[in-house]
Amino acid sequence: MTQLPDVLVWLLPLFFVLHEAEEILFLPAWLHNHREEVMRRFPRLYRLLFSRLDGISRGAFAGIAAEEFLWIAGAASCATFARLYYPWLALFLAFGLHLVIHFLQAAAVGRILPVVVSSLAGLLYCGWGLQILCESRLFDVRDYLLCAAAGSLFAGMNLFLMHSLASKIRRRSAS
Repeated sequence: MTQLPDVLVWLLPLFFVLHEAEEILFLPAWLHNHREEVMRRFPRLYRLLFSRLDGISRGAFAGIAAEEFLWIAGAASCATFARLYYPWLALFLAFGLHLVIHFLQAAAVGRILPVVVSSLAGLLYCGWGLQILCESRLFDVRDYLLCAAAGSLFAGMNLFLMHSLASKIRRRSAS
């Protein structure tokens, strides 16, 4: 059976950490400074997504990123040591989609967001990774589609749960 290069597998946690560090360091201040504009231009989107981020501390944001990192590191470990690639592929594809979404957000807002630098670097890695994945012929189109859907669903549900938990903790400590 063909194996994926370990460097490809373990670069995912590295690029994830770099991207999350950029989000943790710069996104809360950007959201705070541009909250009114985002609320005015995208009221439904703000209520749906950004309202959950509003008021979450950098520490809570870092805690959420750490929890997500454990999933990615676990998937990379499974891929490396057990040659079980599907969980890794699912999270790899979800991460790439997440990065594309940041560029769509920047286009919608009409300005550079603080996460664009690491998103560009991450997308270059994802492009290289997809080339290696396609050349390996380990997966067919169905595998890519199912893993992309499963990884995105898992990541989205996990992120929703983590943000909900952070909001509950914030409300409890405020009272």
